[in-house]
Amino acid sequence: QEGVLNFTTLLYTIKFETMANATDDAEKTHVNEENMEFSSDESDIEQESNMSFQQVPVKPRKLSVTNRSSTLTGLQNLPPEIMFSILQLIDIPLLMSEIKFVSRYFYDFLTSPEFWEMRLGSCLCSASPDAFLKVSSAELEHMNKVGIIRCVHELECGKSLSYSKRVVQYRSKANHYGDIHCVKILSGPAANIAISGSRDKTICVYDLTQLSSSADCVVNTNTDHNGWIWTVDQEPGSSRVSSGSWDSFVHFYELARGDIELTSKLSAHSAVLCTRYEPSFLIYGTYSKFVCGYDVRGGVAAWSLRHHTKPVLSVASSEHFIWSSGEDHALTCYDRRAGRLLKRIKMERISSAIQYTEPYLWVAGYDGLVKCFNQDMKIMNKFDTGHSAPILDMSNTLGATVTACKDGVVKVFSPNLSAVQWNSFSLGNSASCVDYRGGVVMAGCCDSSVTFWKNTDLSI
Repeated sequence: QEGVLNFTTLLYTIKFETMANATDDAEKTHVNEENMEFSSDESDIEQESNMSFQQVPVKPRKLSVTNRSSTLTGLQNLPPEIMFSILQLIDIPLLMSEIKFVSRYFYDFLTSPEFWEMRLGSCLCSASPDAFLKVSSAELEHMNKVGIIRCVHELECGKSLSYSKRVVQYRSKANHYGDIHCVKILSGPAANIAISGSRDKTICVYDLTQLSSSADCVVNTNTDHNGWIWTVDQEPGSSRVSSGSWDSFVHFYELARGDIELTSKLSAHSAVLCTRYEPSFLIYGTYSKFVCGYDVRGGVAAWSLRHHTKPVLSVASSEHFIWSSGEDHALTCYDRRAGRLLKRIKMERISSAIQYTEPYLWVAGYDGLVKCFNQDMKIMNKFDTGHSAPILDMSNTLGATVTACKDGVVKVFSPNLSAVQWNSFSLGNSASCVDYRGGVVMAGCCDSSVTFWKNTDLSI
C-alpha cells in the first residue's frame, strides 16, 4: 500500500510537470481541464467498458503503447511490460478516475485494449493453472458485450476474498429475533445499502459504509408484513425493492438514504416464496404452485403459469425465458416469445436456488452440486462444492459464485465454469441465504444473525 501511495504521488508530479511544459495545442486539448475532474465513484469504469476484445491471452504479449508526451521522465521511459506490472497492482477506480489523466502517456496506456486483455488474462490464470482453459467462448462473448474493464474490476473484487488474512468478518445479531430467510446487497442509486428479511416479519436496512466490529450498521427497520418474509429483490437501476411474505402479499418500497417507504402492495392470494424483479415487472413463485407475472407500473396481473405440482422455490428470467424450480424436483423453462413451456427437467434432488447470469443458468441443489445450463437447457458443467449438507441459497455475478449451506459454511468460487474455490467461511449455524456484490458477501443465519465479509483493502 505504501508503494502504491508513493507511485501515485510520483504520478501527480509528472502530471503537473506535463501541464506546465506542454506547448502543443493538440496535447492541451487531449488533456484538458474538464478531463482533470476526478471522481470517487466508478462511473469511469462504465464509460470505458465498451472496449472490446477477441481473445484473452494466456501468456502476456508485448504492449504497443506510443509515447507522445512532450515531457519524458524516467518513469515514462520504463519498458511497457514493467509499467504493466506496476499498474496491475493499482485498483481500477483509481486508474480510471485519476491516473489515466496524469499525462498523454498514461492515457494511451490505460485505453489500450492490450493492457486490459493482459490484466484479465492474468486474473483468470492466477486463480488456477487451467482456469483460462475453462472459460467458454460464450463467456468470452458476454465479457465482450459487458465490457472488458467492468469484467476485470468485478473479477478482482471477487478474487480479493481469496486473501484470507485481509478478509474481515462483521456480524449483526441484535436486530432480528427469527431465522433470516433472505438478504440482498443493492446496487445503482441504492449502492452501499443491504436489506434482510426474517421470520420475525421485519425488514432491516444496513449501511455498508458503516461496517465495523464495534458499531451496528443497521439504519432502519420495517414491520409492514404480517407473515414470515421469504424473499427480497431490487429493480435494476433503481432504488425500488420488493419483498414477498407468507402473508400472501408482495410489498414495494422506495429506499432513500437508508429510509424505507412502502409505496404499494400486491395481493398474491398465496404465500410468496420467491421473486424476480425486472424493470417495471415482477415475476414471483407461490406456495400454491404458480409462477405469476405482475405489471408494477400498471398495477395489473399479467399472467400465471402452473408447471409445478408442489410449491415454487426459486425463479429466474432473461429477455426470452423464465425458469423456475420447485419442491417437486422439477426445473422448468418457459419461452416468453412462444408463450409455452419449452422444457421440464426432473432433477434428482430439490433445486433450492436458480439464477441467470448471462450466458448461463446456475442451479444449486440439495445434492451439494452447482450445475450450469445454457438457454437451451443443455448442461454445460457441474461441480461439487464440497458442502456436507444441502445448499440452501446461491448468488452468482460477474465477480464470484457464492453458496450458503445447511452445514453452516459459506463458500466463494470463481464465477466462470472452472469454479475454482477462493475461500470458505464458517458460521457455526445453518446458513440460510446469501448474496454477493462488489467484493462483499452477506449471509443470513438461522440464529437470527446477519454476517458480512469483505477485504479490508476494498473501499465500499
